[in-house]
Amino acid sequence: MTPGDLAGVLSAFGVEPRGAPEPVGGGHINQAWRITGAGPRSAGRFLLQRLNPAVFPDATAVLENCALVSAHLGHAARAAGWDEGRWRVAEPLRTPEGRLGVPDDRGAWWRLFPWLEGTRAILEAADAAEAHAVGTAFGRFHALMARYDGPPLQSPLPGFHDTPARLRRFEAALAGADPGRAQAAAAEVTFVLEHRGWAEALAGAGLPLAVAHNDAKAANVLLDASSGAGVAVVDLDTVMPGLRLHDVGDLLRSVVGTAAEDAPAGVPVEVDRARFRALVAGLKAGLGGEALTAAERELFVPAGMVLCYEQGIRFLGDYLEGDRYYRTSRAGQNLDRARVQLQLAAALVAARGELEPLVR
Repeated sequence: MTPGDLAGVLSAFGVEPRGAPEPVGGGHINQAWRITGAGPRSAGRFLLQRLNPAVFPDATAVLENCALVSAHLGHAARAAGWDEGRWRVAEPLRTPEGRLGVPDDRGAWWRLFPWLEGTRAILEAADAAEAHAVGTAFGRFHALMARYDGPPLQSPLPGFHDTPARLRRFEAALAGADPGRAQAAAAEVTFVLEHRGWAEALAGAGLPLAVAHNDAKAANVLLDASSGAGVAVVDLDTVMPGLRLHDVGDLLRSVVGTAAEDAPAGVPVEVDRARFRALVAGLKAGLGGEALTAAERELFVPAGMVLCYEQGIRFLGDYLEGDRYYRTSRAGQNLDRARVQLQLAAALVAARGELEPLVR
């Protein structure tokens, strides 16, 4: 996108940019820019985001869910007496006509948020303190969303965490895969097929639905720039009915591994015990009176196994299909991502006996 393209979108929101837009990286799906400019009500910095139409074909549902959830999070936090040192929300801005988004001629939708000054983003939890902050933020998110009583949320991505369906989709990708890629991924493919029973561990547990974030990870938490506390949960595109354990599993997947998400073959992948303990403590502190049930605690570690396995087959399936879904910056990156997820799933299973008493 050129600065002129972005200026046209900003104009639809009534914002006049000042200076060059700054790309904001870190995500696999959408594109984003930090904008300095003047709007109809204020001047300052904004986050401009382009929703990926290939991933979010029902952009209206995404925009409406985001507005409902953001408004509730802000209202519920204020009602609880939380100040900005405890919780912050970036509610989506509307156009002068009241629209939540702006479409372009390529089929993509754009949206605009105020930039949350005084916060910082992280891609991964670097230590136990950041793991605690991430856990606390998502615990608070669930504590607030447990009181949601607004209009029913839509499901813009039906079956998003239907792991058995994800496995079937992977098998279809494998059947039509490029032979060279299938050969390069032979070890990972064998692992997936040998552990296919993992896909059912949450699907048949009979847990009640809740409002879940469905993409719970360190990169979707903003920390207070001074205190380091987790004060905001962002990227609400996938907030919809789901299981709280889907978010628990995603947090384990993204926080407790010892290797980078795309570490090359040969890098060991283990469970960082200090970050695991800190994440559990943070979740408990953030949830408060909305503590996990006994059934959820029993499946806490298996949830990490399931979500690592699910994300692993998503990365691996995308690799087999030619890297169509997740953006990559080098050859073989999705294969490396898949390998790390599958190895972390195995590490969680191996450490289950040691980790579960920390949860109980």
